[in-house]
Amino acid sequence: MSGLNPLKLILTSEAGPAGTWEFTGPEAVVIGRDPLNLVHPAPEEDCPGLSRYHAVIEMGSRRGLLWDLGSLSGTWLNGHLVGQRSLEEWRPESGLLVQGDGVELADGDVIALGPLCLRVLLADAILERASHRKGTHCPGCGQPLKRPTTFRAPDALCQQCRSNPLAALKLLRTGLGRRISTLAPLKSLRVDRLLGRGSTSAVFLVTRKKSEVNLALKVMPPSVSDNNWARKSFLREAALGRALHHPNLARLYESGFYSGVYYVLMEYCLGGSSEEERLRCGGRLSLERSLSIILPVLDGLEYLHKVKLATANLGGGRSKSSVGLIHRDLKPANIFLGGDNGLVPKIADIGVAKFHGRGGSCDTRTGSVAGSPATMPRQQAMNFKYAGPEVDVWAAAASLFKLITGQYPRDFPLNCDPWQVVMSEKPRPLRSLWPEAPAHLAQALDEALVDDPVIRHQTAAGLKEALLAAIEQDDIMI
Repeated sequence: MSGLNPLKLILTSEAGPAGTWEFTGPEAVVIGRDPLNLVHPAPEEDCPGLSRYHAVIEMGSRRGLLWDLGSLSGTWLNGHLVGQRSLEEWRPESGLLVQGDGVELADGDVIALGPLCLRVLLADAILERASHRKGTHCPGCGQPLKRPTTFRAPDALCQQCRSNPLAALKLLRTGLGRRISTLAPLKSLRVDRLLGRGSTSAVFLVTRKKSEVNLALKVMPPSVSDNNWARKSFLREAALGRALHHPNLARLYESGFYSGVYYVLMEYCLGGSSEEERLRCGGRLSLERSLSIILPVLDGLEYLHKVKLATANLGGGRSKSSVGLIHRDLKPANIFLGGDNGLVPKIADIGVAKFHGRGGSCDTRTGSVAGSPATMPRQQAMNFKYAGPEVDVWAAAASLFKLITGQYPRDFPLNCDPWQVVMSEKPRPLRSLWPEAPAHLAQALDEALVDDPVIRHQTAAGLKEALLAAIEQDDIMI
């Protein structure tokens, strides 16, 4: 910023209610639920933990200061508490109570207020207005952009490139050249090749130039990040992944955002997914190999279902730790094979995971369904939002069935409604597809796949115990 030019503030939602808000100082920007505030959610959006008048940003000519307005759940800047009041401090007649000292904001800061997470962008307003450049080009294809870019957001993809992950990767490289702080984790990486592409993102193999360590870079292009649910799912995976540490969970290291492109830097799994291994081996794996994959996965699930995460603000002056996550989309394609030898099973893709019990929010609307019906028990299809840990246990058993037989427990004919199949058809016995299956193992797996009226095994440890007992009785070597 130069001289006494007015300050330009841009707040972009990265979690919680979607939105982008722009202001030019001097200004007092109040954030909260009240619709008269300059930054507030839509009236229909439920925002537990966001106070009516939660925080204020005081914009002067050269800097912005963040103050908490006596909120019950507190205001957080880059993970540090700025201010918060207790129930004892609340008085109906007291109005707005500034708590703590004002904290100066910097470009790239992240403000958390209950469920709302805002990225701070600061710029010189006069320089920005003078920096519209109508002749700039798309980093993806090199064609001139129809819309001008700005000093604060100098890069953008054209309409044709917005859904292309390769173009999104080029945009991130352009941002690196501009020394964008949120892209710093990508600075020492070399992009080797595309590993795979899904409906919402693409994954690239990258290498740290100095250490030659391989990592995986997951990129979500702007056309997908425009979708509020997809963006929240991606950000949830990034936030949760950094907090989870278990040898049978794929690690997530860094994440960031630039000009509509989101990325996650995570552990590279040399062996690909267990689904890819199954296909490489002709459509099915040996019983021994299948068990060597699923038994460690059950260890990872047990950890996931019991892990204690960061304290969650629940409003009303209350807070408690969030205990346990439920994956809700476990399947062979989400079980990767990592480690030095590419054989260690690792659960990945926790974008639709939810907190278990009362410890946190699952960010799922009642009546919504996500995940894969082929590995989903009936209970999860009926009540996705409130699914418990047992649905992951059932999915692990269904994944074992798939690896052994090459087919899912339920038969899904072409042109059928998969959700109707889940609700109306029972899982098939293992021996109906593999008559030579060991008797005790077949019985244990068949029992694990019962989901009417209830799922037999409520914990991953319970299913593992049943499988180990069957393995011993059938004298199976793994």
